[in-house]
Amino acid sequence: MTIGVPPGAHAQAAPDGGSPRVLGPLEQESVNDALSSLGVSIDPAPQGKPVGRIQVVSQSVFSRRDGPFQWLNLFHRTTRAVVLERELLLGPGDPYDEALIAESTRRIQSPPPFTIAGQQLFQPDLTSVVAILPVVSPSPDRVDLLLVTRDLWSLRSNAEFEFQQNALTLFQLSLSENNLFGWRKSASARFGFDQGAYKYGPSYVDPNIRGTRLTLWASATLHASRETGRYEGDDEMVSLHRPLYALSSRWGAGVDVIHQNVVPRVFQGNGLRLVDLAATPDPERIPYAYRRRSVTVDASVVRSFGKTVVHRATLGYLLDQRRSEVLSDFPGDAAVARLFLDEWAPNTERRSGPYVGYEAFTPRYAVLRDLGTFDLREHRQVGFLLRLRLSDSLPALGADFRASSVGATAGFAHAPGGGYVSGTAGASARLRHGDGRFIDQTAGLAVYAATPLVGGLIRIVAAVEVDGKRADTSHTPFVLGGASAPRGYQIGELNGAGALRGYQVGEFIGTIAFAGHIEVRTAARAVGSQRIGALAFYDIGHAARTLSELAPRHDVGVGFRWLIPQVNTSIVRIDWAVPLQDGVVTRMGMPGRFSAGFQQVF
Repeated sequence: MTIGVPPGAHAQAAPDGGSPRVLGPLEQESVNDALSSLGVSIDPAPQGKPVGRIQVVSQSVFSRRDGPFQWLNLFHRTTRAVVLERELLLGPGDPYDEALIAESTRRIQSPPPFTIAGQQLFQPDLTSVVAILPVVSPSPDRVDLLLVTRDLWSLRSNAEFEFQQNALTLFQLSLSENNLFGWRKSASARFGFDQGAYKYGPSYVDPNIRGTRLTLWASATLHASRETGRYEGDDEMVSLHRPLYALSSRWGAGVDVIHQNVVPRVFQGNGLRLVDLAATPDPERIPYAYRRRSVTVDASVVRSFGKTVVHRATLGYLLDQRRSEVLSDFPGDAAVARLFLDEWAPNTERRSGPYVGYEAFTPRYAVLRDLGTFDLREHRQVGFLLRLRLSDSLPALGADFRASSVGATAGFAHAPGGGYVSGTAGASARLRHGDGRFIDQTAGLAVYAATPLVGGLIRIVAAVEVDGKRADTSHTPFVLGGASAPRGYQIGELNGAGALRGYQVGEFIGTIAFAGHIEVRTAARAVGSQRIGALAFYDIGHAARTLSELAPRHDVGVGFRWLIPQVNTSIVRIDWAVPLQDGVVTRMGMPGRFSAGFQQVF
């Protein structure tokens, strides 16, 4: 868990590790190949010199070190030089600036996420190696730039999965071209499933419409019941933005339109969770599933200013209409259905009104390796972050009732000597004017710490997060258990550290939850071009209705990590965990639980 990077916030490099000229082994190999092929050398003193030529070397996925796999490059279109050069924040004639070089490196390697209706959606990974270096120019008073990238395999079946308790609980397969014709655009046809439904449909991501700074994300998904195979809903999304793509950007704007007609389900282990009604004396054991229909329109404009500290002010309008219904096979009459929806499903409500937001942060970054991934650069924000949001839902604009909302998030991060520590706290609430009640109260605290690499061999990483809700009209409790929490019901309003690997998926549920982790991770070890590593871990956590009901559960285990740099920047993970206490379903001790997926658990 880290402090969230503000959308488009790519600024000056941190003085304690953000230099774009500090390279890892994979990057150094690519740079050496490029320098040799062009017959150029690094300029040791470029600062302040005018930029002359810009030379772009877009390397194929498989290099000469990958032996016979090089023939696969015939089926891959490398990123066009003009596309990469367009992402640079300085050009011929501009004075060389190390901070802008670092910002450009971040922009190409880790494009800013799309922020759609307040949620961040990350673009597909396109490159594993990005290095922008000053090289000696034929003109002694100038400096040339060398931009070196190595593409990821883009024409492929992108897969994401979670395998837990002898069952495939999450699977997503995307037949896509993530770098369409070398333009860094993505078109895909997706198929996948979670524990409740099959999902399939197309999507298109365009980060530079016709070479402009306009961005587009469009998708449509059909849903079919995993139990019956029959169609049960759909969702569609269109997002058009002109984001704040760099620190020098002053204005941004966008509009998001989202439609949903879906069936949320909450599971416990591999079975649908059964819930009881607090308002009745007898246990009903009703399957936790319902239909949700919603339409969201979010339009906003943002103004950015400041340099040492960046300030951003947002003005927007939000229309959000949601309706919850029981399913056709609901096991109860109309009165029971009403009680179930009131307790376990989001309230039916229409919100409509303006909102304002404010954000301030220090635009400094540190470069780390062997933390979230292996060997490749990881850009982490350091300094402080503050976000505030005020909104008003007005009957005059179509809202069901007037309600004023306030939310705040504050955080701080530091990267001492190759380590990284961060803390984030947040809270929000809505005031319903009709009866003066505060509803939708949320609060959370998250702390993360990673030591520097000890002896170049291991790194100790720890995290803890606590989240709580009161008077929650969305009725979406925290669900904890498994290698990651079920999507849409995860612990971690702040950062999502929701794993408790020794226990079944969704084993614990409540309006207050906490999770903590300690891992001892090895540094990456090279096996050819691949990178592998291992870890030992300890998890603690629980979720319950009240603070007094929290009863911590613990597990310990070991794991394996594997990076395939030609295919993905995320590691493959395999973990084995042994629970140390009984859970609701899980029993302590051997044989333990295996889980597998992509990315670190936290």
